[in-house]
Amino acid sequence: MLRFFLILIIGGMAFIAQPGSLRADEAKIAKAFLNDPDNIAVGRKLFQKQCARCHGQKAYPGKAPKLKPEKYEPGFVYRRITKGFRGMPSWKRRYNKKQRKSLTAYVMSKDFTN
Repeated sequence: MLRFFLILIIGGMAFIAQPGSLRADEAKIAKAFLNDPDNIAVGRKLFQKQCARCHGQKAYPGKAPKLKPEKYEPGFVYRRITKGFRGMPSWKRRYNKKQRKSLTAYVMSKDFTN
C-alpha cells in the first residue's frame, strides 16, 4: 500500500504530515466547552461505559495506568483518546469528535475520578 506524505516548508523548516495525523487546531478545545456541565456529563457517561474498564479504580491492578489529569493538558488527553497510545486503542472510529472532546472535558474536570 502506498502512503502519501505532505511536506511543508515553512521558514526553512520542513514538516511532514502523515495521513491520519491530527491537525493542531483539532486538538484545541475551548475553555467554554471544557467547563460546560453538559459536555462533562456526556464525557462521564462515555468514560464509565468504556474507559473505566481499564482506567477505573476497579481495574487495579489492571490493564491501564491510573490517569493523572492534573499533569495533563486538554490537547494531550484528546490526542491520546483520538490516536491511542501503546496498548490503548484509538477511539476515533467509535466516538465522533464531540464525544472525544466531551471525554476530554470529563477527564480534565474537577468531577473526574478513576
